[in-house]
Amino acid sequence: MGLKHVKETFEHYGRTDPMYAVLTDHTRRGGKWDPADFFAHGREEISRVMQYLTAAKLTPAFGQALDFGCGVGRLSQALAAHFARVTGVDISSTMVAAAEQHNTAGERVSYIMNDVPDLKRFDTGSFDFVYSNITLQHVPPEPALGYIGEFVRLLSPNGLALFQVRIGARVEPGTVAAWWYRVRREHVRRLWQRLRGRIPYEMHFVSREQVEEVVTAHGGRIVDVVDMSREQNGKSLRFAVRRAAAA
Repeated sequence: MGLKHVKETFEHYGRTDPMYAVLTDHTRRGGKWDPADFFAHGREEISRVMQYLTAAKLTPAFGQALDFGCGVGRLSQALAAHFARVTGVDISSTMVAAAEQHNTAGERVSYIMNDVPDLKRFDTGSFDFVYSNITLQHVPPEPALGYIGEFVRLLSPNGLALFQVRIGARVEPGTVAAWWYRVRREHVRRLWQRLRGRIPYEMHFVSREQVEEVVTAHGGRIVDVVDMSREQNGKSLRFAVRRAAAA
């Protein structure tokens, strides 16, 4: 499973209804999001994140921040109130174009389109904070785990990555279970969403064990895990990760 369908979906909605594609409140579909309200949601989310970091004693340096899956820049703009520079990355060129139109922070925030399954365009250790929310859940398992490994690589010595993923049973590549997973997630679900008149985006999961293995393999350590599930406990987790050598 690759990134082709993910890119196609968000290129389309970046052109037609970008804010709704990011925050799928069905009362706001069809360009009904007020930009002021939309970006206020981002400020509220980042405010909660900063409170969490302070309470958990995980506060990073406030130099360079990466917003992975930036969409229209909802969180990038909010992060700019706390960090010297923010880089937003998204798979969709149309989302990046929309984000640039709504940038009120000038050169302190930049947006980059990245549609490959790595972040090699960024140097190792170049970010003090990496943040990703409601993004990796749309990415197939293999590239999602690859991005998590990249988050660790990108951290400065005392940097922190904070990322959310959906959690499910482990699926091994090359197995019948992996084939069935692909059919259901990449084809059946997209068709069902279209029939319901909704965004045909994919929803994916990885196992907690796989996240732990990838983080360790790339020289990181998980320092905290928060359950972000709205209904079933343990189905959506947010991981806080530091470099293994960090104190």
